[in-house]
Amino acid sequence: MGLWSFVKGSGKKLFGGGDEPELNGSTLQDEIKELGLDATGMEITVEGDKVTVSGEVVSQEMKEKVILAVGNVKGVAAV
Repeated sequence: MGLWSFVKGSGKKLFGGGDEPELNGSTLQDEIKELGLDATGMEITVEGDKVTVSGEVVSQEMKEKVILAVGNVKGVAAV
């Protein structure tokens, strides 16, 4: 699967008001769990505003849902 682009300035704020702290894989994993998605076997890494999702997946459908969930976080420009 290739690169998915998102609007960096929109999406869900994970940290409340004020300036957003830097995103990290752990924070995004927590968001995925909160949404009830199964990211078992997936590794999430963050470099600036780009997120990489890699590893084994439960299903292609779940991988796409995780990508969309991560891309819908404020500050993420590409997954």
